[in-house]
Amino acid sequence: MSDVNAPTPERRARSAFVSAPAIGTEAEAARAGARMYRALSSLERLLRDGSIEPRQAEAGERLRDDYELGVMGARNQPGGGGAPGWHYAEARLAAVRRYRQAEARLGPLWDYTASLALGCTISELARRMSRNRQEVAGICKLGLDTLADVYGLKRGNG
Repeated sequence: MSDVNAPTPERRARSAFVSAPAIGTEAEAARAGARMYRALSSLERLLRDGSIEPRQAEAGERLRDDYELGVMGARNQPGGGGAPGWHYAEARLAAVRRYRQAEARLGPLWDYTASLALGCTISELARRMSRNRQEVAGICKLGLDTLADVYGLKRGNG
């Protein structure tokens, strides 16, 4: 029996995926052997391919999280949630502060780094910015390094 949740061949040609056991919901219990699929983000693909370091990927993910919470106002659950004394409004303000601090520190690298962290690929950025792909990749790596410094992420021992 084929996996009805699997990406189509056309979709597989355009993206890389991760697969995990499916989980049940209130509406439907998980079926034995069922799988769920999720396309890899641009940062996950670059990390998997060894083009960026874990520190750089983590920095990009933190920027995306701060954007989603602070700028877009996303939240996982209604109400306060989180640690005692920590409320949604405080978390959102802290995310906006970190996002703005990153924007200020990145300066001219901001457009490249933020676009990559929010899902744009290096090739798309190169086309949009009318620049060489390798040049854009170097700019993005420098931006992710700067972003990691903003978030206080330590360099690896390598």
